Formats: sequence, structure tokens, C-alpha cells
Amino acid sequence: MGDGERSGRALGRAVARGLRGRCPNCGQGRLLAGYIRPEPQCAACGEDFRPYGTADFAPYLVTFAIGLTFIPLALVISLTTDFAGWIVWALMAGAALTAAFLLPRAKGAAIGLLWALDVRS
Repeated sequence: MGDGERSGRALGRAVARGLRGRCPNCGQGRLLAGYIRPEPQCAACGEDFRPYGTADFAPYLVTFAIGLTFIPLALVISLTTDFAGWIVWALMAGAALTAAFLLPRAKGAAIGLLWALDVRS
């Protein structure tokens, strides 16, 4: 049993709730007020999110995921096709859209992780 489970804060459940943008404690209230700005506290259960600052952790996760996905894809395409300009733009647009989609989810997951481990900034 992990430290998060001993304190009543199940790690997997907290991260999964954060991925969905929900309070890691109750799963009901919204975790993010805007695109990536966290709510100060849960409207449903009152859990305080202010001590769990993620800094740049979420963008690092997204950058890592984008790099692992799109760099090999670009390499394979460039080695197997006549790498036309529109393919470059399509890959860049796909990477940007994927990053925009992943960033708030990564921010929520990071807050859920810090909350479950009770790591306060």
C-alpha cells in the first residue's frame, strides 16, 4: 500500500480525476477555472488546491509526449516519402492541436498527483 493510500488519498483515483478536470478529493467539483488556471478550492467539498502548485510540470509532460509521438512520425515520413511542405505543416498543426488538448489534462493530473502525495509548494 502506497503513502497516498495510507492517508486516504488513492493515487490512481486522484490522478484519473485530475485528468478529467475534477476535484481529486470528491470527483465532483471543477479543478480548473479556465484553460489551465486551477480553482482555489473545490466548490463541492471545499478542498483547498492552493498549496498544490505544479509550476511547469504539466508543460514538461506535454512536451515529452509530443516529442515521443511526432518526432518519430516526422522521421518515418521523411525517410519514406518525398517530404512535401504541406506534410510539415500538417505535422506541426497536429502537434500544436495535440499539445493544446493535452495541456489542461496534464495540469489536472499533476495537481491530482501532488494532492494524493500531499506535496505542498
